[in-house]
Amino acid sequence: MKNEELKYKNKMLRGMIYRRLWLLTFLILHSSFFILSSCQDKRARDDQGRTSACWIYAMLECIEHEAAMRGDSVQLSRQWLMAKELEEQTVWHYLSDGKGADISLRGVGPEAIRLINIYGLVPYQHEKTQITRGSVTERKLQLLARQALSLDDLRERMTDMLPQFTTTRPTTGKQPAFYYLSMRYNPLQFAESVMYYQHWHFYTSVPHHPYNTDITLEVADNRYHHAFTNVPIDSITAKVLASLKAGHAVYWEYGNPTPDGIVSSDHAMAIEGIVKSRKHPGRIMLRCKNSYGKEWGQKGYCLISLPYFKAHTCNVGLVE
Repeated sequence: MKNEELKYKNKMLRGMIYRRLWLLTFLILHSSFFILSSCQDKRARDDQGRTSACWIYAMLECIEHEAAMRGDSVQLSRQWLMAKELEEQTVWHYLSDGKGADISLRGVGPEAIRLINIYGLVPYQHEKTQITRGSVTERKLQLLARQALSLDDLRERMTDMLPQFTTTRPTTGKQPAFYYLSMRYNPLQFAESVMYYQHWHFYTSVPHHPYNTDITLEVADNRYHHAFTNVPIDSITAKVLASLKAGHAVYWEYGNPTPDGIVSSDHAMAIEGIVKSRKHPGRIMLRCKNSYGKEWGQKGYCLISLPYFKAHTCNVGLVE
């Protein structure tokens, strides 16, 4: 009788242990799934998060829009260009013995085009990790550039701080490779296929420089002294409206005007269309795509008036 009772208790105890193990396993798997899902949510393609890379987001949004006009629906990795920009600056900071400008993700539209021409593009689907707090990454890379023992040591340690991608490892003289829609690409080949027939030209309106000439835009974010064609703001407005009516997207940087008529570069968005004003019949509004995610504004979009556009425009980028 006692043996049977003991067997019954052991059986019940094993059953309880198995159930608890099963519940623990389920909770672990469920938690892992939740964490992974949350990571995917945080890596939204159109949300710059706590970084200052709005110029990359706006420029790639425009490039995606142009590709969509050809029937090519593509999602591009913003993190790829962010990684290359930070990598360049970190190496330069090391080589200049820390005497160069501070490492920063701030920039202007032509800088995104320069990075694409050198490093190409990668689909968003190949992102593994991302930069979520830009200022923290910038400070860590700047400190690393001062502590690194050699350039090889810098590059090896820098890799862990930058976004990772599901691409093959680059070999000597070759770029990393990946597959997209069953086709094998390297980043430069992919950029060429996406930006086929895309030629971007950038304009600004600065009253203290002669119009219809190329100038270096005098804003802090123009680190690499990119050239912009200087024209009157009314000419920029006419070009933007004509481009939008033709179905193109417009890269737009804006800020606050000064008494001298100079506009700072504070933020960048992609202008993707023209909308008729409901409150003011006969007026038109510009529909802009921001880089704060779909929770911002009207599912990531906002409307601006033409007077606001004229007063706050720093520079624009157009497909020509």
